[in-house]
Amino acid sequence: MTRFVVDIGDIDLPKDMHAMISADLQKTVLSHVAKLPWDEPIVIKFPRDWWGLIIRKRFDAILDAEKLNQRALLTAKGAM
Repeated sequence: MTRFVVDIGDIDLPKDMHAMISADLQKTVLSHVAKLPWDEPIVIKFPRDWWGLIIRKRFDAILDAEKLNQRALLTAKGAM
């Protein structure tokens, strides 16, 4: 499985900078994914609780990935 993570950690960024970084990362990923030859539809979700996106071939896999990522984020926050 391919996974890209950008963790800016405790660097204090203005809210608008968070939004710009997120938008640029999403745009880059989506532009590359759009060039792939898909033989069936894919599912893309932009989570509410964290910056980023999830792409899977099946909707149920999106929900599983979101739960897994949410647990990882909560674990990382607890480690701080």
